[in-house]
Amino acid sequence: MTPSVSAVIVTHRSAAEAADCVASLRADFEKTGLAGEVVLVDCGSGEEEAQRLRRIPADALVLLPDNRGYSGGVNAGLERARGGTLLVCNADVAFQPGAVRELAGAAAQRSVGAAAPLCLWDAAGRLRLPADPPSGLAAELGLTRFAPFARRALELWERGGEARRLVGAVLAVRREVFDRVGGFDERYPFEYEETDWEIRVRRAGLSLRFHPAARVRHLYARSAARNPETEARRSASRRVFRARHYGVIGRALIEAAERRPPRVPEARPISEPVIEARPGAWVAVSTNPTLLPFAGAPLDAHFRLPDDVLASLRPGPVWLRPFRASDGAPLETLVWERA
Repeated sequence: MTPSVSAVIVTHRSAAEAADCVASLRADFEKTGLAGEVVLVDCGSGEEEAQRLRRIPADALVLLPDNRGYSGGVNAGLERARGGTLLVCNADVAFQPGAVRELAGAAAQRSVGAAAPLCLWDAAGRLRLPADPPSGLAAELGLTRFAPFARRALELWERGGEARRLVGAVLAVRREVFDRVGGFDERYPFEYEETDWEIRVRRAGLSLRFHPAARVRHLYARSAARNPETEARRSASRRVFRARHYGVIGRALIEAAERRPPRVPEARPISEPVIEARPGAWVAVSTNPTLLPFAGAPLDAHFRLPDDVLASLRPGPVWLRPFRASDGAPLETLVWERA
């Protein structure tokens, strides 16, 4: 039987996370009665990792001899996938019940080029990862303002809607969209590939849909942190993206901005990453002093940065900013040092 949904999971040295991802998909397929298949693609992790992956109950296992990056992994998986709706995703995500059906429904709308779920960072599901990260030349130049961004983040987290950019941890796409705009560009070895692809989708007259009724847990930065080549590959992708989309003048402006000392906000040091409850407020959490983008949680109750999130963070400052839900206005800025 031809599946209606094909999930393409791309992994690199992440067999344990991939096993959990596949299990969550299988459970969701069974619970909702969807005819789904799983295509698992490994990007050159070696034979020891391949042995672990062979024990995972995928419908197809593609073992690439080299690390072609997320782009190459997705493209290789799409060649094996048979479904009309395609889920492309990182290995470090776990689907909550009903997420696949919700995403497939959102992606089925003819005006939609891709749909993304609400990504939760912690096991308790309180801390929400960015929905529509700052993008474009103005964002690269640091011109995004916190309050408007915070208002927009809350709107998308709570109600969903059209976004300028979707995070590529999970994307639901009709096959015909890939046929129309092409696959991911393999000149991007790590990151920026989905941003480049989404620009092509929008130029084709299709929208990007953030759909919070679909929820996944994303172990953000967990697998990337264990790979020593991550930063070099990210820098290479950044150079390709800027050359392609900003031109000589745009790149020169960005490079000049990057040479300036980073702006560090006035912040009150705290000994523990804890925020007291504040009715009508949320907290933004980021390792970037601009707090853009940020993960966010409501302050309807006492907040403490969860231990499972701390496991993903490198040593260094973590910035926390309570803000009003009504208008995104910051209430104060705090900084905690992760040892």
